Amino acid sequence: MTPSVRKTIGGIVLCVALSTGWGCGTPNDPLGADIRKELGVTKNSAEETKDDVKRNYDPKVILKRAEALYQQGEYIEAVGEYQHFLDLHPLHEWADYAQLKLGLSYFQQFTTIDRDPEPDQKALESFQKLLTTYPNTKYADEARKRISICQERLAQYQFYVGHFYYKQEAYPAAIHRFEQILTTYPNEPVVADTLYYLALAYERAGKAEQAVNRLQDLIVKYPDSAYYTKARRLLDQLNSKPQS
Repeated sequence: MTPSVRKTIGGIVLCVALSTGWGCGTPNDPLGADIRKELGVTKNSAEETKDDVKRNYDPKVILKRAEALYQQGEYIEAVGEYQHFLDLHPLHEWADYAQLKLGLSYFQQFTTIDRDPEPDQKALESFQKLLTTYPNTKYADEARKRISICQERLAQYQFYVGHFYYKQEAYPAAIHRFEQILTTYPNEPVVADTLYYLALAYERAGKAEQAVNRLQDLIVKYPDSAYYTKARRLLDQLNSKPQS
């Protein structure tokens, strides 16, 4: 793996570390503190309410259980409880908070970019649903922050897979992944790296014209990229070759 790729991948790990301080709903976090106080949430709340079948449809019981599971780091189980709350009480005054915490429960399942991206995808969908279903929610800024992180991590995952295919000389597969980044995540930082490796993949797949186009995109849009000099050199080489 090249130093630039390691730097790119390392950057997202730092982003993840920093992002964990953004309103995760921990006991000391102000996000949802008023709700947790009213519910009387403790780390034992999940056990206290687990067998309370009689009150299983009570929104306070369900949300209290969900919050306790979340605080315990039981994010998969918390997903089930937040979703249960939303299925039964989509118009409740705390529904937008439950939708946010559903997304955070998926979000917190992220480990590294080389693992299954499904939790991030589900988190992204949950945060987007919060903004569309509850447009006046006070958690909108928090959701937008998380959406940004999810999109960056998903773009990084696509780059990781594309770069793997590139190293394996599976150029059509690499091209597909890299092009997918440009289509789905056109504004993410990894796009500059993507353009360079996409150009290389096209060039080695015998598609010089497409390689030239992507190199030109990189040079024009990302003049500060670590790949700028290499891109100019490769572009000059391709342009100097006689046209077939």
